[in-house]
Amino acid sequence: MVSKMKTVIEIDKLGYSYGEGWILNDLSLKIEKGDFVAVIGPNGAGKSTLLRLLAGILKPMQGSITIFGQDREKFTMWDKIGYVPQNPARQHRAFPISVREVVSLGRLSGGSMFQHYSHEDRAAVDDIMERFSLKALSHRKIGELSGGQQQRVYLARAMVRNPQLLLLDEPATGVDPDAKEELYTMLGEINRQQGVTIVMVSHDLELAVKVCKNALCLDHNICFWGDVHQALVHRHKHGYFYR
Repeated sequence: MVSKMKTVIEIDKLGYSYGEGWILNDLSLKIEKGDFVAVIGPNGAGKSTLLRLLAGILKPMQGSITIFGQDREKFTMWDKIGYVPQNPARQHRAFPISVREVVSLGRLSGGSMFQHYSHEDRAAVDDIMERFSLKALSHRKIGELSGGQQQRVYLARAMVRNPQLLLLDEPATGVDPDAKEELYTMLGEINRQQGVTIVMVSHDLELAVKVCKNALCLDHNICFWGDVHQALVHRHKHGYFYR
């Protein structure tokens, strides 16, 4: 990592529990501007919980999170963060909402579903749909699309406000191998060309190593934090990577 980079995320002695034991315990690390971090580890290790804490969905029970220099408890710059939860299509599968409508939801602010979309909003949606090759699917219902197409739609929704930080929870879930590789390539381009800092939960370290810069392995606390290639080299020595 480049030492001159500005710190985007600083986590200090972070802990969280759902009631029985700590799902995350005593996490401390810094993520710098322009980094692309693969979050790996066994099921139930706290990977999704970490992303929900960063996205403001959950509140830390101990320790602190600082994002863009602001304490997360007082954080106001949510438009700088794009978040794609695990399997987001579940919430729209039975709802007759079009691809364009899903992407447009990314322009909402203040939690209002009835916000008036401005000319700037519509232009931003047009632009992101062009960039993500979604214009031909504009009026299709989200539930009619393939897994790979759906993930492109939700990534476009997260990117439509031009965030500086992108949080992705297993974005390739339910996607075929070719579409998965295409998705990872797209994420690599977003990171390199736009300088967006990305934190991504992934179960595919072999594919992640092609685009990510660092890897964070969690098993309730930090098992490994550093260069993603070193994570790949040492995976056979450390069973916690894939347990």
